Amino acid sequence: MNWGAIPWGWIALLAGLGFILSFFISGYVVRIYRGAKPAPDLTRWTDLFIDGVKLAIVWLLWFLPVFIIMTAACAIAFVSFLSTPSTTAPNLTLLLFVLLLLLVVFVLFVIAVLLGILGAVRFARMRSIREGIRISAILTSIRTMGWLSYILLLIAFVIAAVVYMVITGILSFIPYIGWVLVLILNPVFMIFTARYFTLVYDQGEPQPAPPAMTE
Repeated sequence: MNWGAIPWGWIALLAGLGFILSFFISGYVVRIYRGAKPAPDLTRWTDLFIDGVKLAIVWLLWFLPVFIIMTAACAIAFVSFLSTPSTTAPNLTLLLFVLLLLLVVFVLFVIAVLLGILGAVRFARMRSIREGIRISAILTSIRTMGWLSYILLLIAFVIAAVVYMVITGILSFIPYIGWVLVLILNPVFMIFTARYFTLVYDQGEPQPAPPAMTE
């Protein structure tokens, strides 16, 4: 393969533009999280970008322990592989330790997803990155709606996401217009996802007390 013929400059430019554009999209999601009805307008582009950056920071903080432990596990495995002669049996203790680290990574990943979803919406509502990672408040919201209800709501979303991926996978095989149809559906599913998680978050909010009966 002629690697020199690949337009690396254009690829880097498009990747950079896509990276910057993702913050505007995330900022729009933040507006949906705040409960704007109907769908919010694409105005105040500076605020969109700033909110998108803040949302990315919230998710980064949730997944930071996952990245750190995964990096440690990969580094240990890589160093062990380089330092062990090919004729020597692998160190079982070290192998078990790496597997344990990977198990911890999986557990932390699940926790980050479960809490990060509500944390992202909480950040949008409270307009504070710190509130977006306040574990005690998020756990209170989950207990309010019930762990079983919360997990069932997430399972329902996963099923909807799988159906969406199957549909877009089928559409992508349509010649000429398949990619256009997928491009049209992507924003629709993004808005659906943001609105769905907003409604899930509202389930964990304290409900106002009913008005007192007067005689």
